[in-house]
Amino acid sequence: MRKIGLLLLLCALTGFGACTRKVGTTSVQVEDSVRHYYPIVTGEELYLNYRLKNTGHEPLVIEDIQPSCGCIVADLSRKVIPPDDEILLQFTFNSLKNVGYVRHVIRLFGNIAPNGMASLVFDVNIVPPADYVPDYEERYREELEKKGNLVEDLVNGRPAEKGYYVDPAHDNRSHSQYPWRE
Repeated sequence: MRKIGLLLLLCALTGFGACTRKVGTTSVQVEDSVRHYYPIVTGEELYLNYRLKNTGHEPLVIEDIQPSCGCIVADLSRKVIPPDDEILLQFTFNSLKNVGYVRHVIRLFGNIAPNGMASLVFDVNIVPPADYVPDYEERYREELEKKGNLVEDLVNGRPAEKGYYVDPAHDNRSHSQYPWRE
């Protein structure tokens, strides 16, 4: 019995020490990391999907995600991305307490070269709901909802799901080390 206990202790001491490895830095690529969304009405949710690819030779370990507002909720189930693999980062932005132009930054912290951080930037105009008689577009939308015309929504899309556009004049994949000092 003593031999088995000693053997287990020896395996534990040597086995656990062999499992530790320091992970080096890796590079990442984010598809359209700076986005400009079309206007939405106050209270609507905006769904943000960013495709993150590990382009380095080390596994990417995402240690923390820090949105610039509490109205952004992250849905991340996997935090380790192997080399040459990609994941879809999903966020939900709730516009309930915002009105006007809003710009937010979502910072990803981990073993990302060169400074350990990647930034995802988006902006959107949030318009208040109409407090007056509905206009023709709102009445048309209400009629469609009564009829249940799903073909129209599938062709044109819903107002909050029209997508985003990218400014080609700026390289959205290069970020300075301290963007808040600019």
